[in-house]
Amino acid sequence: MKTMKNFLLRTVVIGVLGLLSTNCEDGDIGPAGQDGIAGVDGVNGTDGINGTNGQNGVGFDELTKFGSMTLTLEGTRPDNIPFTKTDEFKFTAVEDIDRFNNVEIEENSLEFSIERTLSAPDDDFQGSEIEVFLVLTNPGEADETIEFDLFVDDYTMIFDDLTYFGFRDDFNNDQIGVTNFSITNFNFNNETNAVTFSFSFNVDAANNDTGNDLTISGEVDVIVVEDIDSIEL
Repeated sequence: MKTMKNFLLRTVVIGVLGLLSTNCEDGDIGPAGQDGIAGVDGVNGTDGINGTNGQNGVGFDELTKFGSMTLTLEGTRPDNIPFTKTDEFKFTAVEDIDRFNNVEIEENSLEFSIERTLSAPDDDFQGSEIEVFLVLTNPGEADETIEFDLFVDDYTMIFDDLTYFGFRDDFNNDQIGVTNFSITNFNFNNETNAVTFSFSFNVDAANNDTGNDLTISGEVDVIVVEDIDSIEL
């Protein structure tokens, strides 16, 4: 009797397990696993040898080889702010050499006409320039006389506070309002045609574009040319 009960119990358990096995379904697909660890990057290759330097670009040597003039303005701007502005004018147009980079040598006088622009000369957009005319009669003698003229054309001064001021004026040593005029350290080598000198003067408020008292000074260090037609052979 006991054996019969055990047999019936095993039969029921097996039946239940079979039923459970028959009714079981697959679950949802689990989340994708993380990517595997990527391989280690390869070692960078050795840099190649630098190439040969190219030729220098075309510059402005032709326009700067005759030297420059430096101009300094010191005074008060039209908005009543003190200023000092210095610029080097170092470009000369080749076509102007016969008129604005020359010297005329006479028996008892030297006459210089010198012009330089602030940047590469251009008829339309690069008009900032200065012109200096200097005539010395009986140079180096006790009766030496000086005629001097400075023309400043379209000189735009840009300041650190991002303001600007356009300056255009003409001055000579005999002009009303010009005082304390001086030419110093003058030297002219008639073999190399190198001429150097310094100039300075004051201009009162009524006679310059700032509307305030102004001190103007400059340094000339140029090489001038001489017209063959004017040379006595």
